[in-house]
Amino acid sequence: MRYRLRFHLQEVDLVGEEIIIGRGSMGQITIDDPMLSRRHIRIDLSGTAPTVEDLRSRNGTQLNGRGLVDRATLTDGDRIRIGTQELVFLAPESAMNNDRNTSALRFCSGCAIPYPARSLHCPHCGAVHDEDGVSTEVRDGVASGWTFHLLSQVVVRAIEQGRLTDAERMMSRGVAELEEQLDRKLEVESGHVIEVAECSTRLGCALRSARWVEVGARLYRRGGEAPSRDVLTLVDELPADAGLGGAISALRHAGPGTRRAG
Repeated sequence: MRYRLRFHLQEVDLVGEEIIIGRGSMGQITIDDPMLSRRHIRIDLSGTAPTVEDLRSRNGTQLNGRGLVDRATLTDGDRIRIGTQELVFLAPESAMNNDRNTSALRFCSGCAIPYPARSLHCPHCGAVHDEDGVSTEVRDGVASGWTFHLLSQVVVRAIEQGRLTDAERMMSRGVAELEEQLDRKLEVESGHVIEVAECSTRLGCALRSARWVEVGARLYRRGGEAPSRDVLTLVDELPADAGLGGAISALRHAGPGTRRAG
């Protein structure tokens, strides 16, 4: 019997009795998504019915919209949510033959769509990636607003979990890409710029880092809005001796006025 996973524009054959899916290269299916654990889930095809099991992943797994506890039987059309990705399990009768099979997918930082890792560039937006998986070129006229929205979600989650090193690494890449696109006059929705500005400020507060608060202030200016009351409240809670006076002042003067929270 042959099973497959549908993943955006890809369908992946499930070969063998055990399939490990995660961010690490040692698994049978690798997905380059920072929200995934190296060994995130296991699909077991050795029994009479296929099952899926969460491997104590950092961010958990959902099956058809519900949190996965222990393991569960898979049926045709089941939706497995891991990190920011959704996989659709296909039983043999619904799996379709095509020539797009792959066992390694890269998560594009230019448009947030996965594509075969063997490709030299993203076929959807034209982004070219270096060895670190960082977008180094985006085709003219293509903005990656969804990427910045996704970045904001991932970074906030990392901050909440205390993974500040991971959050700072992702923010460094994301802010560099965002400002590059803004400098090139590519269209990026102001709302996405503000989302990244807020994440940067939250990271600055968590790290007590003037650098990230100043980045937040700069992006608020570029997005044309002032920090929300929630962000300013977070700044107000910082100790007076945190050494962030100049950065906080720049943040408070970053827009025409305090916008409403929510």
